[in-house]
Amino acid sequence: MAQELRQAVQKGEYAPGAHVASEHDLARHHHLSRVTVRRATELLVGEGLLERRAGKGLYVSEAEPAVTQVVKVIVGNLAWEPSVRVARGAQAVARRYGIEIQVCDAHGSARENLEALLKLPQNGAKGAILMALHTAAFNEAVVRVKATGFSLVVVDHHPQELAVPAVVADNYQGGVLVGCHLAGLGHRRLAFVGDCAASTVRARLDGFRDALADAGVVLPRGSVIDITPDDPLADWGETVRLAVEGLLRAGARPTAVFCSCDAVARACYRVCKALRLRIPEDLSLVGFDDDPLAEWLSPPLTTVRQPFAEMGQAAMRLLQGQLAGCSAAPDTVTLPVEWVGRGSTAAPGGRAG
Repeated sequence: MAQELRQAVQKGEYAPGAHVASEHDLARHHHLSRVTVRRATELLVGEGLLERRAGKGLYVSEAEPAVTQVVKVIVGNLAWEPSVRVARGAQAVARRYGIEIQVCDAHGSARENLEALLKLPQNGAKGAILMALHTAAFNEAVVRVKATGFSLVVVDHHPQELAVPAVVADNYQGGVLVGCHLAGLGHRRLAFVGDCAASTVRARLDGFRDALADAGVVLPRGSVIDITPDDPLADWGETVRLAVEGLLRAGARPTAVFCSCDAVARACYRVCKALRLRIPEDLSLVGFDDDPLAEWLSPPLTTVRQPFAEMGQAAMRLLQGQLAGCSAAPDTVTLPVEWVGRGSTAAPGGRAG
């Protein structure tokens, strides 16, 4: 399908800026799943042939003007797929404004990430898009750079602590979706596992707790397992493993766990296998992000999809507005999330749902 669309655009069957279709329409026309269509269209978005506009569908990218400015995109680790999607989304929009994107990969080092951030006012770039680290040191560095007048947009961060423009998914609503789903299946003993230092994760937890409360289910404080790491970019798999093992070995083991991200959910899968617990018969699991591995787990992971490519596009539009002389007021763009139901949840002791 990607090749067919690519050829149609290259042959001029769709003019620059023309509406192509929605993913729903493409899936129905080609008799394919939404996941397959999303993967095919993401290839073309990454190539700059198409752009995705939230709530409207896919459009052919406009012709590219000459490059006049350089913008940095600083990410903690390009091995994390969402970082790639954000960078590609930003690039798809930047092309239309004659902006060149330079991606700075910190290779999993918080120190390198902060060094790259603090050097921004002297490196010749006109602005930058930052993937949030959710640490005090990151916040302090952003404040220092912003004080120089340098144009910034932060992605994946609720900006209560930072008076800078930001783009974020609707994490609270994502938590509500999880709570409604698990309570609706009949779960009453639930737990949450995540990095509670992150503003985005706290929003997911708030939505989850509120949805459970509306259903008459209490989430005890002891059922919220905070796995905040010392270094957000380091390998914290062992921390997750120990926390999840302690949770699942407890006497009143939960029947369902909401994991703050899919990486935490994958760790839960490994612990369940070691403890001979079946998913979802013995434990229902829900993740967050919908990373590429989620659907390949056994059973496939139920999760909440963040629109990372669209977040990159929105961030680039905010940044371009600053570069064009518009107000740099700390606007926040919040984009909708999407429920992705798969096979890792079920009624307690029942069938998958």
